[in-house]
This record gives sequence, structure tokens and C-alpha cells, in this order.
Amino acid sequence: MSLVKWVLIGVILLPVAEIAVFIIAGLTMGWLWTAALFLATSVAGLMVLRHQGRGDLDRFRAAVSTGGLRAINLDTPGLAPIIGGILLVLPGFITDALGALLFVPSIRRWARATIGRVLRKRRAARDPSVIDLSPEEWHQVSDAIEDGRDRKRTSPRKRNR
Repeated sequence: MSLVKWVLIGVILLPVAEIAVFIIAGLTMGWLWTAALFLATSVAGLMVLRHQGRGDLDRFRAAVSTGGLRAINLDTPGLAPIIGGILLVLPGFITDALGALLFVPSIRRWARATIGRVLRKRRAARDPSVIDLSPEEWHQVSDAIEDGRDRKRTSPRKRNR
């Protein structure tokens, strides 16, 4: 399925899932505590964005200007905290949980590796010159083989002086 379809499905299902989680939290904790937690996470997101603010945004902008859009990943200076703060500001507990996870370095590394693998597979699927083999399907051949003869077996001829 194309990326556009997945994004469209996510845009449709995320609000439905957020409402369902809000109702479940309200029934479990009580409506007052749920509303207080809802507002607290939004305020925390605003505080993160204000704290990270200009410095991280400038570092992110500098990384993009030097490396282009391909240089963007979750280890780009300031990107993960900015995205985490934005997700905390957005209403809903699912986006709050995702935003909070972006502040954990080990989870950020795992997400970067997973996204990188997916993007490499997509790129390889689009490029017919790339052949993806498992380790059992290939073996390394010495570079010394040339024109069907092994260089190690052939010796240079001696000159008579």
C-alpha cells in the first residue's frame, strides 16, 4: 500500500482512537483527573517547545542547509525534542505517549534504525539495479580473479639480461 494511503488512514483513525482513549481514561480515572492530565500534557509540550525553542530550531535549520533534506533523521540536533513537544501539544493521549517516547534516547535510536530499514527497502524496491540477497544467497569472491584466470597462479615472465 502506498505511503499516501497509510497517511490518509492514519489521519482518519487517529482522532477516533484519541476519543476512544479519552473516554476510557475518563471512565477509569474520572473526568476531572482526565481533563487535568489532558491540559497538563499540553502545557508540558508548550514548555518543551519554549525551552528547546530557538537554539534547537537554529541547529536543525543549519543541519538541513548543510546536508539537505536527506540529512534529516531523528538524531538531527533538536528534531526529536521539537517533534516530541509538538506531539505533546496536540490533544490526545496517544500523541502524548508518542511525543514522550521521543525524549528517550534508546527509543529514538530504535525508531531511527527501523525507519531507515523501511526506507532502504522501499528504495531498493523502486531501483531495479539493486538486488537484495540474504546472507545465505551470496558469497564473497576475491578481486584477484580477472579474465577467468587467477592472478595468484600466474607469475610474471623473467627477462633474460
